[in-house]
Amino acid sequence: MTALQVALEFAVLVFLGIFIVRIRLVGPDFRSQLAKYVTNVALPCMIARSLYAQTERFHGVGLVLLLAVLTIAVLLAGGQAVYLLSGKGDLGKSARFSMAFGNFTFMGFPVVESLYGADGLFVFTLFTMPVRLLFYSSPGFLLRPGGASAQKPKGKELLKLFISPPIVAVFVGLILYALRLQPPLFLDKAVQALGSTASVLGMLLVGMGMAGMGLRTLWERRRALLIVLSKAILCPALMLLLFLFFPLDPEVKKPLFLYGAVPVPSLLTAFSFNQGRSEEACQDASAAVLLSTLLSVLTLPVWAAVGEHIFK
Repeated sequence: MTALQVALEFAVLVFLGIFIVRIRLVGPDFRSQLAKYVTNVALPCMIARSLYAQTERFHGVGLVLLLAVLTIAVLLAGGQAVYLLSGKGDLGKSARFSMAFGNFTFMGFPVVESLYGADGLFVFTLFTMPVRLLFYSSPGFLLRPGGASAQKPKGKELLKLFISPPIVAVFVGLILYALRLQPPLFLDKAVQALGSTASVLGMLLVGMGMAGMGLRTLWERRRALLIVLSKAILCPALMLLLFLFFPLDPEVKKPLFLYGAVPVPSLLTAFSFNQGRSEEACQDASAAVLLSTLLSVLTLPVWAAVGEHIFK
């Protein structure tokens, strides 16, 4: 399946999610309940199986983890430059955070699995291990507003995020992989079936989250294009430069490179609210999520083709 086909398939699911909410086919609590299922059941099953189902030994774990740390460092540096050039405001903070952390959960995993199969999903899961830890712990530092309204990150809250089901699934999968243990066939089939629902439901969730924003709101928040374009153009360009000089198998680089091409993280709005940011900053975040997700239908296939051409 080509990247364009994958992007179009996911676009259909996203618009279906919008349609479902717009016609009120589901109640207001359905999205939050579905998100809990995807985050706590489907996604952990997908992650765990992507690790333990590998039958061949992969010897580049250390390099993949090192590349993940270097990638975040490079993208944060690029995001800091955008933040400074944009006047050190709320918009720049959102752009900086989005540069470092994309929607790798609901967009990254499904796209990588569709394009590169189990092997690509395996290395992508390894790559996102340190990324996930930083993703949940950094909003308090990168998005927090200045002044008395700032909410400092709390240790107990961070601990809950660090032991969330997706992270636990990573360690469970790695332990089974390291010990070369396989669950019984019936259990493996159940895990596989549950994990297979993560992609479709994840795309529906993206659409449901976009349903409440109209075209008028998007036009009013068009300044959010700074966040969107930084993510869609500058982010993968920086990753491309880093990956060109990093000593790793090209077939491993291809799925990992897509990390830079996924859209703005869908949790940007929620993180903005949680950090007590202004209403304007929260609206900019919502607009950026919507615009970036729509734009990714075009940019994801382009960057995937660039990766296929360069990493040979």
